[in-house]
Amino acid sequence: MQNITQEHIIQISKGNEKVFKEVFDDFYPKLVGIAMKYFSDLMVAEDIVTDVFRKVWEKRAFISEIGSFESFLYTSVRNAVFNHIRNIKRKEEHHQIILKETSDAAFEETVLEENVHHRLYKAIAQLPEQGRKIFELSVINGWKEKEIAEDLNISVNTVKTHKSRALKSLREQLGKYYVFLFFYL
Repeated sequence: MQNITQEHIIQISKGNEKVFKEVFDDFYPKLVGIAMKYFSDLMVAEDIVTDVFRKVWEKRAFISEIGSFESFLYTSVRNAVFNHIRNIKRKEEHHQIILKETSDAAFEETVLEENVHHRLYKAIAQLPEQGRKIFELSVINGWKEKEIAEDLNISVNTVKTHKSRALKSLREQLGKYYVFLFFYL
């Protein structure tokens, strides 16, 4: 089969697998050759052409509306090649972004940040229960001293005292990391 006739198109649109296979067998090598001009990878070229034929088969009911079926096949392969190239470029750009974000400096910063987080929460956990509770309500949850006093049924001065003791304890436990306390909470 050299040319696809209108009868071939009608048969394919009706679901005639034999005619479709004849067209596939005749045009597949030519179309793979076209795709190979853009890629040196035979498997990629074959995948592209196979995918074009799969889509033709799925949309076979509409192929009778196509002017030149051969031109349609060539154009479809060319467009699929360009789409594949565009997708490869997107993946490469995305990969570069990920590499940039996970550079050594960013990784070291993340490790340092996690180390500070760990020290902070460990130090907070070691506070006496009442002091920890007041500290968490005040600093972490942002409650006012009066709200804490009402919630815990204690005086505002008791809240201030426990909060002050908690901060002093954290300052002693954290040493140079104390400065990070309010950045990470």
